[in-house]
This record gives sequence, C-alpha cells and structure tokens, in this order.
Amino acid sequence: MNVYQFEKIVNGFSCLKILHEIRDFNPLSRNAWIGIHDEPDNAIEAYILDSYSFLFEDQFHGVVGFEWWFHVMDNDRSMITFHADHDEAHRIQEGEMKYPLLSTCTYFDQDSNPTIFLNAQHKSKFERHVEPWPPTEAVFSYPSRGKMVAYDPTYIHGILPGSKGRTSLWYNVWGYKPNYMERVGIPRRGFLSDTTHRSTFIGCPSIEPTAYLGETKTIGLECNHKRIDLIGPLGAIPAGTLWKVQQ
Repeated sequence: MNVYQFEKIVNGFSCLKILHEIRDFNPLSRNAWIGIHDEPDNAIEAYILDSYSFLFEDQFHGVVGFEWWFHVMDNDRSMITFHADHDEAHRIQEGEMKYPLLSTCTYFDQDSNPTIFLNAQHKSKFERHVEPWPPTEAVFSYPSRGKMVAYDPTYIHGILPGSKGRTSLWYNVWGYKPNYMERVGIPRRGFLSDTTHRSTFIGCPSIEPTAYLGETKTIGLECNHKRIDLIGPLGAIPAGTLWKVQQ
C-alpha cells in the first residue's frame, strides 16, 4: 500500500506553535486553501508550504496549491467517517470522483487509537466503485507528536471513536484548484513570513509500514455503506508506529 510516514519532521516548539494556531482557529467553518505561490498568513499555512517543499516538491509537477483542515477530537465519541479524499463539489455537481495528487496528516499528540487505511480504492469516477471489497489489507498509523503520514488519496480511511483530546492537521496536494476553495482569511497579528516564524524541520527518511505478526483482534466498522470486520493489532502498540495487517 502507498502509505508511509516520517517519524518526526518538526521539533517540539514548532508543534506547540502550530497546535496553538489550530486551537485559535477551531472550529474551522470549511476546508481552506493556500496556493503554492501565496505568502502564508499564519503558522499553519507556513507549515504546509514548507513541509511540501521539504518532503515532496521533487515528486510532483503542476502543483497549484493545498486544501487544508484539522480535526480536534473533543470527546471519546469523536470519529472520522471512512472515506476517500476527493473533490466533493465536483462529485456533487458532476457525479464524478476527482482526487488530489497526495494527502497527508500530521499528528500533534500521542494516541493509542490509530488512523486506519484500507487498500480499498475508488477505481472509477463512480463513488461506490471500490476494489477490492472487502479490503484485503489495512494499515494502522499510531499517532505521536510531530509525525506525518502520507498516503494515496484514493484509499478509504478513517478514525474510530476513542481519541478525546487528539489534534491533527491534514492537507491535500492539488494539481488544480477545486471550486469554492478560498484562503482562511484570518491573518494572524504579528505573524511574519520570514524564517523567525517558520517551523523547524528535522530530516528523517520515509518509512513504509511494517508487517504485523502479533496477536490480533476483530474491529467492526461501517464503511462504504456496509458493515465489515477488520483484523487489527491487539494490545499496547507503541506510539508513532505504522503497521500493515493482512485481512
């Protein structure tokens, strides 16, 4: 599966700075946009532009900007419904699935509840055309502060309930600007786009998922309008790890 992680790409002070911005912006009324040539107005936008340049710039051509949002899990019932990242406005208007070039998630807390990625992918323009179904493989990403996970946007993914207090920042890399995407429009007073206010990045290699060979459990979830049972790791799994489990 095309899911991989960077164990810690920003230092602790940078994490706290971005986390403070997220808490000030929360709740975000809609997903926001930052163009690849735009000047950042806040630490979140600066992080997105800089992390893309630091990690991914040589891998993609024709990138025009980034859609970004965050999740702040307020209680143990909070979850992210299983889905694939796509241009929702285009799907609603044209009935066609269109995808970003890459999707990412950066964690700002340690948490024992993983983000789950399924090898089930949308194989055509139609939302319900998903293969293989049921999925034959799943990747479990366990959060730790400063970790980023990058993934193919066509993979169905989500987070089950049980992550109270968890905060994560997500962005999609786009080769075009989806309709209705706009800047967040809230410049941060005192923010300067020079290096003084930018995140400090830590060079680290990308790491692919490790095959999980330990004890497992069955996880029931609702996905693609159907209920399925996944096989996942059992017990205390170390924070910051990335595991691949055959189904």
